[in-house]
Amino acid sequence: MLHMIPRCKGKATSSLKHYSRLLFAIVWSCLILCLSGIALAHETTAAGTFHWIDDEDYAPFISRGEDGAPVGLYRDVMVEVFKRLGIPLNAEVYPWKRAQKYVEEGRGDGMITALTEKRRARFLATDPLYIVNERVFARRDNPRIQEIMAIKSIDGLKGFKLVDTIGAGWAEENFKGLDVIWASSHSSALNLLASGRVDIYVLGKYPGLIDIRRRIAENGPYTEGFRKLVVGPHTLHQVRYSLLIRKDSPFTSIIPEFNRVLKEMRDDGSYQAILDRHLGDLGAIADKPEGR
Repeated sequence: MLHMIPRCKGKATSSLKHYSRLLFAIVWSCLILCLSGIALAHETTAAGTFHWIDDEDYAPFISRGEDGAPVGLYRDVMVEVFKRLGIPLNAEVYPWKRAQKYVEEGRGDGMITALTEKRRARFLATDPLYIVNERVFARRDNPRIQEIMAIKSIDGLKGFKLVDTIGAGWAEENFKGLDVIWASSHSSALNLLASGRVDIYVLGKYPGLIDIRRRIAENGPYTEGFRKLVVGPHTLHQVRYSLLIRKDSPFTSIIPEFNRVLKEMRDDGSYQAILDRHLGDLGAIADKPEGR
C-alpha cells in the first residue's frame, strides 16, 4: 500500500496539470477574442469620423436640401446605420462627377453607387442599400413608343437617342457604342427627356416614378413634358447600389458590421419605414424580391 500512494499522487498531479493547461487555453482564447474586439473598436475610434460624399441631385435617393444639407433615402439609411455602429458620420453632396473625384482623391471615405469593374480596383463594397430595376422612360407621344416599350435588354437600346448623367459609371460601362447625350446632372437629363430632345432615359422604376411625380407637383417649365413620361414594362438590368469604401480608408474593417446592421434594419422594419417615407405608396413594393 505504501508503494501505491505515490503512484496515485502522480496520476492526480498529471490530471491537474492537464486540466490546468486546458483552463489556461480557454482563458487565453477568451483573452485573445476580447483583445481583438478592443483592437477593432480602437481602430474604428482612431479612424475618427466617416466622411461620406455623394451626389447633390439624385432624388429621392440623395440630394441637396433647401438648407444645403444632404437629404434622401440614402441619407436616412446611412444616419441610422452609423448611429447603431457608434461611428460619427459626416455627409457632403456635390455634383456627381466632382463628388466621385473627391472620394477618389481621399477627401472622403466612401460614396454610394454601383461597383463597376473600373471601381473594383480602388473600392470595397458593402451589401446593397438599394437594388434598382433599370427600365426605359420615354414620352408616350414618341413616334417609336411601341418599339421603346418592347425593349427588354441593353442591346435593344441601339438606334435610339439616350440621355444619362456625366459620371454615371454603370451607364458609361454598359452604354458603349450607343448614341448617348451626357447631361451635367440628373435634373438636366430628365429635362431633356421631358422636352422630347432624346428618346430614352434609363432609370430605376420606382425612384424614377417618384421623381417625376415630384417634378409634376412643382409645376415647372417642363411640367407638361413630365406628364407625358411613361415607364417600360421590362427590366433591362438590376443595379446594386452599395456603400463603396476606398481600399486605403481606415474604415474598410467596418464592412461586416455595416452589413450586419443593414440586415438588422431590414428585419426590424426600420429600413422599410425609410423606404415608405421617401417612396410613398410605392415604398411597400419597391424592395420586394421580385424587384431585385
